[in-house]
Amino acid sequence: MSTPGPYQQSPSPYIPPQQPNPYAQPVPPPPVQQPPVAGGGGGGRRGVPGWVWGLGGVVVASAVWAGALFATGTLGGARAEFGGHRYQEALCEKTSLDAFGKRYRVVKEDAGADNGFASQQKAIDQSYCNTDLEDPRAGEDSYLSLYVTTRAEWHKTTDPAGEFASLQLSNEDRSDKNYTYETEKVDGFGDEAYLVTERRGGDKGALGGTTLAGMTLAVRDGWFTFEMSWNWYGGSPEEKVTPPAPQEVRAMLEADTRDTLDALKG
Repeated sequence: MSTPGPYQQSPSPYIPPQQPNPYAQPVPPPPVQQPPVAGGGGGGRRGVPGWVWGLGGVVVASAVWAGALFATGTLGGARAEFGGHRYQEALCEKTSLDAFGKRYRVVKEDAGADNGFASQQKAIDQSYCNTDLEDPRAGEDSYLSLYVTTRAEWHKTTDPAGEFASLQLSNEDRSDKNYTYETEKVDGFGDEAYLVTERRGGDKGALGGTTLAGMTLAVRDGWFTFEMSWNWYGGSPEEKVTPPAPQEVRAMLEADTRDTLDALKG
């Protein structure tokens, strides 16, 4: 073993610090740990079975569904009721004109004639019929226009009771210097019924005075509504063909409306 010389330096205890590498990539900080859910033993949904979350979704969806049904009146509320009147696509086949036929000639349409229409939709079903009449007192060249229309509506999602009366009374707001409308409540038909009378002429009318131009009997029975209208448009004054008295038209209208409503129940 050699012995160190008297001038040999012993190892220096000083170690210079390591210089950072300017080209080294920064080291990202460690991820932050989420605190565990109380009673769950982990973060997020860990510790809560998946079926519980699914059950919660079903409950929420069921609540929304039930709320919508209550709002539309199809669950727990009023249900559509039509007073026993069945939907009829060909309303002309059920329309009775026996009373009008005692005064006028009923013009029978050929099979397949376009004198009505029917529609079935999600919220409402409708059926309509138009029938021409002829006054035997009018000549062959008469310009007299005479007809009866019927309209039936089956309201499937909205009860028409709240607005039916207002719709009939609103006809009076159509009155002007040439036409006047009068609405009268009628008993003996369904839940409620109104008679609307239209008069034409007034002080400036071509025929002088007021002329009966139309009459409509509107009926509501539950969520079912029905109208039968008689319409008269006379020709020239030289024809001397006048409409019947209002009482006579009303009697014919009430009789045929009652028979038609009965036919829709059969």
